[in-house]
Amino acid sequence: MPPSRPTVLLTGATGVIGAGLLPALADRYEVVCLVHRRRPEGAIDCVPADLTAEDLGLSGRQRRDLAARVDVVVHSAALTAFAPPDLTAFDDINAEGTRRILRLAENAGVPVVLLSSAAAVFEAAGDDLTARSMRAYSHSKRRAEELAAQSGLPVAVVRPALLFAARSATAVPQHQFPHALFTAMLQGRTGGLPIDADHWCDILPMETLVDYVVALTEAQLRGDVGAPGIHWATAGPARLTAGDMERACLALLEELGRPAAGQLLSAPDPARPRTHGMARLAQLGFQPPTRPALPTDLRRLLPAQPTRGEVLEALAHNVRRCAGLPAELAAQPSGS
Repeated sequence: MPPSRPTVLLTGATGVIGAGLLPALADRYEVVCLVHRRRPEGAIDCVPADLTAEDLGLSGRQRRDLAARVDVVVHSAALTAFAPPDLTAFDDINAEGTRRILRLAENAGVPVVLLSSAAAVFEAAGDDLTARSMRAYSHSKRRAEELAAQSGLPVAVVRPALLFAARSATAVPQHQFPHALFTAMLQGRTGGLPIDADHWCDILPMETLVDYVVALTEAQLRGDVGAPGIHWATAGPARLTAGDMERACLALLEELGRPAAGQLLSAPDPARPRTHGMARLAQLGFQPPTRPALPTDLRRLLPAQPTRGEVLEALAHNVRRCAGLPAELAAQPSGS
């Protein structure tokens, strides 16, 4: 008997975003996961595949079976490493992998929700490895969006900002920029990071992104004419500054009984340009106050845009998790 609910084909279910999307989508739809190495926790129906292989490494019969079963594709698989050994891996996975997913969707005649990145529209300056890696990532996401536009399919492209870990996550993604930054700041090294306190970085609570993608998936299934196209999923005017992050880390260090000897940030020194490490990554990841906030489209499908208070609460929770506090203690920010 065929399933009574629509079927979503989900990629990247073991990734930071996909791990949040899987249970949220499974609450409403049948979900088939394309998996590479690991079976996602909670997944029921999995199909082994490879984004770097032609036809995703699937046999003709497997492709026909998927085409007959699925009603929409949610493509969240991507390479997001800081600096992989081979920078061409970004294009192989993020762009060419998207091309193969789009071909599968075309064969199935179904719409697509494509998780891209706000980085698709930015260009990191510099010739150091960190800058070149960020450019390679940005270019791969931009090319994936171009392939989606050329496909002729109804593709909804989501450009998320950086993301806080979900409150339900068993562990924070230490390899992701925000959490690597918080971990570095929690070392309490005075003036350790050369970032201006008024420079900003857009970080969105994971739960907000998941809610938006689920709502967008529903809109694609309904055939809403406004669903295809670009969707910015950002904190927008609720963006955080480096000073906000510094204060959250200083407050927790004080609470834990190991206060920092001074401020954690220092003004960048033009005479000592940074070319690698967290300092360089942070300098590229933060924007000056003269640059306007990122656009946001969350109100298109959600009842409200996250407030600054909600984003600060997510910051406090994530900082506490980066300090190694268990989830139940991390849920009690300083002063509670």
